[in-house]
Amino acid sequence: MAELLVSTSPAEPDDEIGRFEIADAAAVDAAVARARRAFPTWRNAGFEARAKVARRFRDAAAAARDELARLIARETGKALWDAQGEAALVPAKVDATLDAGMRFVAPIEAGAGARATFHPRGVLAVLGPFNFPAHLPNGHIVPALATGNTVVFKPSDLTPAVGGWALRLWRQAGLPEGVLEIVQGRAETGRALAVHPDVDAVLFTGSYAVGRALREATLDQPRKLLALEMGGSNAIVVCADADLDLAAAEAALSIAATTGQRCSCARRLFIGRTVAEAFTESLMRILRDLKIGPPLEPGVFMGPLVSKRAFETVERYRGLAGEAGGERLLLVEPDRPPPYVGSGLVRFEGLTQKHPYQRDEIFGPEAALYAFDDLDEAIAAVNDSDYGLVASVFTRERARYERCIGSVRTGLLNWNKGTIGASGRLPFGGRGKSGNDRPAGITATVYCSVPQAHLESEAGFDPASRPPGMPKPS
Repeated sequence: MAELLVSTSPAEPDDEIGRFEIADAAAVDAAVARARRAFPTWRNAGFEARAKVARRFRDAAAAARDELARLIARETGKALWDAQGEAALVPAKVDATLDAGMRFVAPIEAGAGARATFHPRGVLAVLGPFNFPAHLPNGHIVPALATGNTVVFKPSDLTPAVGGWALRLWRQAGLPEGVLEIVQGRAETGRALAVHPDVDAVLFTGSYAVGRALREATLDQPRKLLALEMGGSNAIVVCADADLDLAAAEAALSIAATTGQRCSCARRLFIGRTVAEAFTESLMRILRDLKIGPPLEPGVFMGPLVSKRAFETVERYRGLAGEAGGERLLLVEPDRPPPYVGSGLVRFEGLTQKHPYQRDEIFGPEAALYAFDDLDEAIAAVNDSDYGLVASVFTRERARYERCIGSVRTGLLNWNKGTIGASGRLPFGGRGKSGNDRPAGITATVYCSVPQAHLESEAGFDPASRPPGMPKPS
């Protein structure tokens, strides 16, 4: 009998959501083989036929949005308002891809018989995360299918039920057998899928450690594309002229949304020295009063972390704050047991960031505060990071923000908006440990496709066009 993956709610350990067979190497082999067999027919079906299926999926996902939101909240612990926001992104991705996304892979006409066309890669592996178990895999799956690829999808082992829900909806929309396969399991299943010789690309969202392991595991397969989105240690800069109420509210949201379990959550806050005290007091008031509780309970802002293991990791990092030289300003203690957590803030003197507490990605509602004197100093401090996903600048002067564009080394840079949230019609990805320069979002169709260049002519043989010394054909 196959080993089972049992999904339970982090908010209610006795709430069993489902049991799923773990795919061993043979099951992964079979899923990839089915996807490979389905590829030529799906590729040759043409864009309009593929788009028709995607639109039916869109309509079904829109109709089932509340059902999906409740499932996400149960399985991840994400507060219902947060899960509802994720559920709304699933159908929206279809329209964005079929419209603006496909423009990036439209034929290129270069004139004088020169053009390029774009074609699907083949069988793509999608490795999904737990924090956005519907939206982020969907961000790979929709462009992959729209451009004519077939997909083998492995959801996070913490959110198998959401993965199964997505597959059922695609099948109900009329997606042919084999075009989207699912394999459930833990790290071993993901590795077996990623290194499979008949997989043409791996589309991954998760931690840097796992992304690096995927790169190492596929070193002997240089033809295989990897699109890696690997998290962040994101920064907020609050200038002395900023709207402090806005900055504090956006910073609190960026720190604590999804209980701090977003790759775009804020970890490092750089505050103009003259407003640092006022900003910090305002931020602490907001974080202290955030409502923590069961994710399906009305009015809850923040549910638990996804697992006890996640809780232990956050607590371990919090224990390092003093060793790093930080002063603990805030640590909210919820009235519920782990994996529930409250928000935390630590203040540092100076801008030096050497300790793992300051440099690693902490996947929880924990942030560090630093004071700065001038903007150039703040920009240098933001860039003093191994990651480079997103940063935000709060200032009333656009010119001050414009100075940061191009100087701040991140894939996303926001003005008077927090670090979380992104437009589905823009690229999404980071630099350094945050990614490998294959941004998702609207440009996901690019890494799902390969170009083919063409030089074309209908003219007959012209002897005058031959180089000197080249004999004529007999």
